[in-house]
This record gives sequence, C-alpha cells and structure tokens, in this order.
Amino acid sequence: MKSFLLSLLIILIFNIINIKPLYAQDYKNQFTLSTDNDMYINPNHDRYYSDGTYFNFTHAVSKNKVKDTSVVKKVLEFEFGQKIYTGLSGHIYAPYHIDRPFTGYLFANSALTWDYANGNTFKFTAELGTIGPAALGEEVQSGFHNLFGLYKVVVPGAYYKEYGGWSHQLNTEPGLNLRADYKDLLYRDGSLFDVSFNPEAWLGNTFTGASAGMLLRFGDFSNFSQSAMTNSRVTSNSNEHMNHEFYFFTLPQVNYVVYDATIEGGLFRSDKGPITFGIYHWVYQQQFGLQFASSRWSANFIAFIKSREVKSTALGDQWGSINIAYRFGKI
Repeated sequence: MKSFLLSLLIILIFNIINIKPLYAQDYKNQFTLSTDNDMYINPNHDRYYSDGTYFNFTHAVSKNKVKDTSVVKKVLEFEFGQKIYTGLSGHIYAPYHIDRPFTGYLFANSALTWDYANGNTFKFTAELGTIGPAALGEEVQSGFHNLFGLYKVVVPGAYYKEYGGWSHQLNTEPGLNLRADYKDLLYRDGSLFDVSFNPEAWLGNTFTGASAGMLLRFGDFSNFSQSAMTNSRVTSNSNEHMNHEFYFFTLPQVNYVVYDATIEGGLFRSDKGPITFGIYHWVYQQQFGLQFASSRWSANFIAFIKSREVKSTALGDQWGSINIAYRFGKI
C-alpha cells in the first residue's frame, strides 16, 4: 500500500512538471495527509523510527486580524498524529535483541505561523501527547501488518509476545511539548535559488533540545509567505495570487538533544519501562526533498538520514516522508 502511494506521488509530480507557472486561485483552508516510513528508503528495513501518520488542517487567519504591519500573513494549524518506534525489527524474540525502546507517540498540536514582509517566517507549536501503551503503537503496527499480510508483530501465546518487542515497551507518560521554528532568509537569486538559516528549539517532558540548519532551495519556488515549505499557500486576501512551485530542497541540520523520552522513558517517571537507553546529545540529520504545488494541490517526498542517537548497538536511521495537501474554501 505504501509503495503504491509513493509510486502515485512520483507519477503525479512528473506528469505536472510541464505545467506553466500560471497564477493560482486562492484558498483559505488546507487539509494534509502525511505518512513516514523507513521502507520508503529501504524496503528491507523496519526499525527505529518505523512509521508515522499525521492529519493536518491549515487555515489562513483573516487579514483584518493581523495588526502587526511587519506581518504579511498568519497561518493557524491543527494536527493529530502518531509515531511508532521499535528496535532493530518489529519482530524481536528476546529482550537482549532490543537496541531501541519500543513505544508509540500519540499527539495533537496547534501551531501559529507568522510570515514577515522581509521574507522571514516564525512558527510556534504547542503539543500534547503520550508515550507508552496509551499511544497505541502495538495495536496500530500489529493491525497494519495483519491487514497487509506483513510479518506478525504479535503472536498471542508465543515466546515473542512473552519475552520481546512490544511486551517490553516504555511505560505511559503524558507530555506537554513546545516548539519554535525560525527561517531567516540569507540570500535569494530570483526564484531559482535561496538559502536560509533555520534554527529550531523544543522544550517539554517528551522532547527537549535545539538545532541549527541551512535550508537550500533550487528550482521554481515562492517566498515563504506563499510557499508549501511553510504551509503558507492558504490566504485570506483576495488580492494575493500564488504561482505554482516545483523545486528541490536540502536541509543539513545539527541537533543538540537534551532529553528524548522515546529513548530514555518518561522524564517524571521513576519506573520508565523495562528497557531504556542513554542518548547521544549531538545528532546530525540531513534532508533531501522534492516539492510540487499548484492551486489546489501540493505534494512532496523527503528523504531523512540521521546519525546514531541511541547509546546501544543501534545504527543511524533513515526514512522517507510523503505529504499530500488539498486546498479548499475559495475566497
């Protein structure tokens, strides 16, 4: 199923790259479906950050409610999603084979983005979530594998169920997490190339840390205030018109991780779970992506490559992300 979605995305992109960049119609709402999976990069891998699914609703705040003259647009988002983390495989027969804790992370968040006249953008996100059995990671992964005839994650009464994998997942802890993302435009050559400094910070009892990266875009793109890169292709201004986008981007990023509850267990729990590990505080992450956006539709594929983050025998991680967005509510 997920290979089919990837194929569909590629066909969609390469069938529309010849569309001329005519002005798009304007819509104030957007719905986005996102799916992450390591099998998008390597069909033989099903490990570490194994899967993610997100549903996002985006709305352009009314122009009359934007009082700051330096702000050209404000965008409000609501998102619900789940991430699933496993060890070297979802199918582990003994606890000593587990090199990363098993857990789900179920969350809902709200975010507000400010797009500035100088080309920069700032996004603030507040998120509620939980790790552990309450996140339903075992149920979702097992159900998905059974539905599509993949290997059995849980076999009732088997040795595996009693001694490995999800029976050793982290204990439940609810979390409140805040995140700030800033994009500072450093240089732009028309709509062919630009580079931006991209610092981020996150604070909470599930994730705490900071990062610094350089975002580079090559191709036919729009300003951040009208780009799919920042979820800003919605508008409440009938005089705003947006061109189509089709570009390649890359984001090399250095993360400093203070705490990661999906590896170390709940911050405020003394009994964090049967198997936890320490973390590498310095982690390097690289993104490569291809983005398309028309009047109603956006689609992209992003490849993520991440250095080791778990102090165990676990290796670095790689996964792919597919995102498809549909805009509606013409103004």
